[in-house]
Amino acid sequence: MTIKKYKYIRLIVISFLAILVSQSIIFRNYLLPIIGIVLSSSLLFYLRSKLKNEFLADERDYKIGGDAARWAIQIFNTFAVIVMIILYAQQDLNPSFLPIATTLAYSVCFLMILYSLIFRYLDKATFAKNRKLYIIIGIVLILMVAFSGLKLFSAEDNWICQNGQWVQHGHPAFPAPSVACTK
Repeated sequence: MTIKKYKYIRLIVISFLAILVSQSIIFRNYLLPIIGIVLSSSLLFYLRSKLKNEFLADERDYKIGGDAARWAIQIFNTFAVIVMIILYAQQDLNPSFLPIATTLAYSVCFLMILYSLIFRYLDKATFAKNRKLYIIIGIVLILMVAFSGLKLFSAEDNWICQNGQWVQHGHPAFPAPSVACTK
């Protein structure tokens, strides 16, 4: 396979995936985009391995990509922290600002921790000296994400649909959903 053919196929796959994701969101089918992303990534990975003696990128591209990623992370974090502070300050005007600000705060923290861990992992010398520490930190982060996910997706402090009515379960901090309860 030539690099020109690979790039053409990649463009078609990406276009198809964009259509699939947008239509899935419209029809509220959220499993289909995940399957589509996994399949298209697998296909592109396989096709990339079939390239014969051709390179998609060189060292300069990787250096520019690394610099661009670092700048993007710094700009996003700065912007997110400024917006977060403004939203925290304005939460008395609109209570919905609080969860947005909190989400931004946790996103920035998670992104910086993830960046630091990946950076240390890729810096082989530093990682080799502190391997056990980084493994423990990684396990702790995975457990924190898992417990947060369990708390977020549990039915505690939520509204449950029972017999065509929204019933309060625990003490949700938000009003009942505005969509019809059909169970």
